[in-house]
Amino acid sequence: MAIQLKIDRVLQGTFDLKALNLLFVFQVNCPGCFIYGFPLVNKLYWKYRQLGLNILGLSTAFEDFEYNTAANTALLLTEMKLVGATRQALGEFYSQTIDFPVAVDRATTGAALVTPENIEALTETIPDFDHLPKSEQTALRQKVNAYLQRHAKTSATFTLNHLPGTPSFLLVDQNLQLLDGWFGHTPEAVVIERIEKHLRIVKEVTQKLCE
Repeated sequence: MAIQLKIDRVLQGTFDLKALNLLFVFQVNCPGCFIYGFPLVNKLYWKYRQLGLNILGLSTAFEDFEYNTAANTALLLTEMKLVGATRQALGEFYSQTIDFPVAVDRATTGAALVTPENIEALTETIPDFDHLPKSEQTALRQKVNAYLQRHAKTSATFTLNHLPGTPSFLLVDQNLQLLDGWFGHTPEAVVIERIEKHLRIVKEVTQKLCE
């Protein structure tokens, strides 16, 4: 399954896809993203950046739209300033560096996302959808339409991939095929095990291509 990646603009670094990418989806008004997400992702960036893992941060918004903005993300990256609940939890400034590339999710509305292509992409995530009776397929498409329509404000990548919240982590290849994914606080050892598994696969594929 391919994820839908919709970027408004890049704020830091070069946002290019490589053979193995970890997409870190966060909100600036999300204390958990800063307590659990950023420290882990920055550590992974320095540990694996020469070993084949490409780290990409995506600032999104699915709530608290007055805080979760591109402007506040830019302030975080340039001045390390925090906002909202994150500021209340951690103070005015973030104490760690953010070294990996960061882009902003595309702000939109649910109505704007209601297209035949987007509805089909979301139904592809439903197990055995193609084998369901036509009447059930039609009913599920209507449910997807209703799911999209109820978002007066949202972000395209977050909504089109039906992410559960932030921080979310998506491990994808250069074609945005989803290899693995998880949500929230996950033990570092578990994350490393998952990443190294896919790094081995990438290395094996590369070796075969070079033979």
